[in-house]
Amino acid sequence: MKKQLYTTLGALIISITFSTHAQNYDDYSLKSYKTPDIKRALLDFKFNSNGSFNVSSDNSDKKTFQLDGVLESNFNRYVNTRKLISEQRAYIGVTGNKTNDNENSNTKRIMQLNSSFQNSCKHYSLNNFFWSTGGNIDLSYYNSKTSSEDSSYRNLYLSISPMLGIGIGRIEPVQDARQAVYILDDLSKKGILTTKLSNEEINRFSQVISAVKNKRFLDSRLHLIDEISCVDSFLVNNNYLKKSGVGYFTTIYDDWLYGDLFQRGSGFEISSQVKPLYIHSKASYDEKSTNWIGVSALFSAKYEEPINLYWQQSANLSAEYDYSAIIDSRDGGGDLDQRSGQLLGSYKIGYYPNSRTNLNFGISENLKFTRFGTPETYYSSITNFDLSAYYYISPQLRLAGNIDLNYNKTNNSGVLDHLYYKWNGSYYLTLTYSLF
Repeated sequence: MKKQLYTTLGALIISITFSTHAQNYDDYSLKSYKTPDIKRALLDFKFNSNGSFNVSSDNSDKKTFQLDGVLESNFNRYVNTRKLISEQRAYIGVTGNKTNDNENSNTKRIMQLNSSFQNSCKHYSLNNFFWSTGGNIDLSYYNSKTSSEDSSYRNLYLSISPMLGIGIGRIEPVQDARQAVYILDDLSKKGILTTKLSNEEINRFSQVISAVKNKRFLDSRLHLIDEISCVDSFLVNNNYLKKSGVGYFTTIYDDWLYGDLFQRGSGFEISSQVKPLYIHSKASYDEKSTNWIGVSALFSAKYEEPINLYWQQSANLSAEYDYSAIIDSRDGGGDLDQRSGQLLGSYKIGYYPNSRTNLNFGISENLKFTRFGTPETYYSSITNFDLSAYYYISPQLRLAGNIDLNYNKTNNSGVLDHLYYKWNGSYYLTLTYSLF
């Protein structure tokens, strides 16, 4: 009898051990994931209008009103293939304001236009060598007119900065693979999966997740339904499910909504870039313009490593040199130039125990120098420590916080033996408790 009891307990322990191992995906490496060809685009419009008025009841019969309006549009496009990684961002915004004061017979109108376009493309060849193109364009126009003073002011600003560079390496976004593991882990713990998926099967599942996010829908609810249906079809068609039901679908919905909130990357990249610069500015008060030309040279190295499913480390190193000069100005001068440079290094480590909780600590050092057309050079050193956390204690209790500490060292007088030191610090802490 005793022997039979020991045999039963031993079999139970072996069964529990095997079951626990089957539910554990900690041995999956995020580094093995490769993003499929994806193209994603987003277009947003925003309109806002507000106003106010005031009518006085005294004998002056004073009346004032104010009207404001804002129209904005944002466009983002992202492409990731084996031969190309590109991102384009475009913005245009128009703001207007009209204020009327009948007591002073004054009407003021203001109109402002802001627009920008940013482009970055990396063209890959063999062994992850790439050459990069892109740049930035910024255009703004400001116009104001006041009736009481019969005056107006206009200003036009244009900045153009193309970019050309070369590099080697590639940083792969792997948050979709982490989301796939969240789904599989939770389904395994509930006894819904028939087997433990291999690394190759997890990668195929992750690529399905990445691909389905590319589809465009005008209705976000229909988009979510299509995404969940695609995930469900993959699991059903490969006979990975023992059963389905409320627990199955609620698990997928929860991990789909919260499983990719934190960016994760894997890889190493070294690159160098050259960016010419042209700036044109013209104001109405003297009808003269100022033109700047310049050039920037940048070297950078980036490293992202998912140590495992729960830990992530990141490191960055960059060196930049900028030169710019006025080629003509409103006062006829043209001898003002500016030289500046900086060396920036940073390291960050993050802990992600689950899809809703994380802890990140980072340290960075930024060394700068600037010279404005004179022998006097200004130096500065900024050391930064940053700690942030989001702790999902329970559905009712959540804690979020950040601590930021800076140590600044500079020579305001331009003389190295006259240094100025300063500590800066800030924090925020938020505790959320939901009664229901």
